[in-house]
Amino acid sequence: MAPLLVPDPETLHLDLDDRPVCGQDLLFLQQWYKLSRTDMCYLLGLTDMKWCHYTNPQHVQEPLGDPAVSLLVWVLAHHPEAVFLPSFPTAAEVYPLYERLAEQGAQRSRGRGRDRPYLGRTMFSLLLGREIGSASRWLSETQPATIAPTVARLLFVLKTLLQNQGVAGLDEWVEQAQLEAQARGLSLHDKMTSWFRGDGEQKVSNPRPPVRRKPGTRKKPKKATPDAAADSTPAAE
Repeated sequence: MAPLLVPDPETLHLDLDDRPVCGQDLLFLQQWYKLSRTDMCYLLGLTDMKWCHYTNPQHVQEPLGDPAVSLLVWVLAHHPEAVFLPSFPTAAEVYPLYERLAEQGAQRSRGRGRDRPYLGRTMFSLLLGREIGSASRWLSETQPATIAPTVARLLFVLKTLLQNQGVAGLDEWVEQAQLEAQARGLSLHDKMTSWFRGDGEQKVSNPRPPVRRKPGTRKKPKKATPDAAADSTPAAE
């Protein structure tokens, strides 16, 4: 069974005995459990729209509109052992297992006279759908990079697969990743540096023809929007 996400109860100072649950308590619980907004919405069964309403500065002091959500927040605050979200592993927790099985697989391949490339940090990054430098940033001892929610879940299932299936599970994972790479005109074992760029990328066989415009007409540039500005901020890997 996967370990559950249980924070330290001694660090919680949320008194809900004499008052109803308010929107600010959702934000406090999010910080305490160290969860993304997406995970908090899943934990509480909320839509993103409901989350935004409850945590809006104009409503954070108001009791929640749904008493079921209020009771759920109260239980999770007073009894953290009741939480049902798994604790997603870090890259540092999964990489040693991956490295050991990769070494075993490489030794078996050499013993059978087949060439199997060493699966190190570079391949670890690619097998998690990221560029080759990601693992080094995740495994940094001083300031490890934040892992994107999808990659955190991928680490979780990879760890489970490797623990249950060993080298065979890793071989299966590599084969599927290679299939995904080939579908994108790439190859895991041929100078691939990223899923989105690299020397292994092949040219598109049927490129889209250029758009022809009438003389004297130019395409107007799009105006910057708040969403576009927000997208320019660094994201988790």
